[in-house]
Amino acid sequence: MTCDLTLRDVRSVARIVNLAHRFNCRITHVQAAVGELETSARFAFDGPPVALTRLRAQIDRIIAYESVA
Repeated sequence: MTCDLTLRDVRSVARIVNLAHRFNCRITHVQAAVGELETSARFAFDGPPVALTRLRAQIDRIIAYESVA
């Protein structure tokens, strides 16, 4: 699974890495570029399909929370 994300809080990169570990998914690639107002990040994950689905759902929740906050 690959995710291209635009994040407002740079700490969300660490949150996503920790979530991947929690869901027993392996991170195969991480690339992040920090700008003044946002962070662009690209992640690639490997793992069981159910775990990847759950991980993606949690990543979507982080993105939704950042949009509201």
